[in-house]
Amino acid sequence: MSVHIGSIIQVEVERKRLTYKEFGALIHKNEKTIPDIYDRESMSTELLMTISEALKIDFFNFYYVEEPLKSLRNDQVAQLNFEVDIFKEQIQKLTEQVKLLQTELSLTKDLNQAQKEIISYAKAQIEDYKQKLASISRC
Repeated sequence: MSVHIGSIIQVEVERKRLTYKEFGALIHKNEKTIPDIYDRESMSTELLMTISEALKIDFFNFYYVEEPLKSLRNDQVAQLNFEVDIFKEQIQKLTEQVKLLQTELSLTKDLNQAQKEIISYAKAQIEDYKQKLASISRC
């Protein structure tokens, strides 16, 4: 593997103008161990995670530019893009269904209102007929 992670870390530490002591304090290491870290071509994921957090840089990302991780990540990204496309299609279908249901609800409300008006009119007609019957029966 041609990634020399220690050198990459050293460049970032120097770019941030941190001393050995300051950098050591950030990663909970003695300043005397810092040159050893810079010399490492590889290191534990735990240490790399600690350094990544301390410097706010994803040092794992440097490994994804080389094979086999590059292909693995590309495959994962392609799979995620595929899944995102499926979710987008599902969201679009659900959005269309929601619009149809909203239209149906609106029509149902209109129908319900029309039925209330018909019932009200029918009640008024019944009352009118009752009054007419009452006046006829008094005669």
